[in-house]
Amino acid sequence: MGPEPDLTSPPFHFVEFKPPVDSGNKVFFARWLYSLVDSSPELLLWIGDWAVWPSSQHMPLFDRFREGFGERRPLIEAPGHILTPQEAEDSVSIIAVALFFIWDCHILAASGRDAVFVSHDEVGWFASRDPSVTESVRIKLSEITE
Repeated sequence: MGPEPDLTSPPFHFVEFKPPVDSGNKVFFARWLYSLVDSSPELLLWIGDWAVWPSSQHMPLFDRFREGFGERRPLIEAPGHILTPQEAEDSVSIIAVALFFIWDCHILAASGRDAVFVSHDEVGWFASRDPSVTESVRIKLSEITE
């Protein structure tokens, strides 16, 4: 399932989105989603439901990717990834795989200010405790999805 972040105290402000269908746009979108979340000093990427659409995934690809940074446990045993800003490309890669494979993925800032969720239902949301951040994301989202 994934983590259940406390979205109430203080409250988050949300903007919903639909991830792109095109593969190239998914890579761009993964980079953009990563850029939205305050990653200092680290962030948590949590893969939730990954077996909803088995025909859309290829687990050996993700397993080999994780082995590249020393994670040999199966995803069911270790679905969370704590990453630092120095591991930005790994973060983007995990988000991109979640988009390609149509997995649930939470992106949670250690600061507690920002969060992103991408669903296997091909919808998602960005949330921030700072309403001005949410509004700037809403504006940028309307620009990139036109």
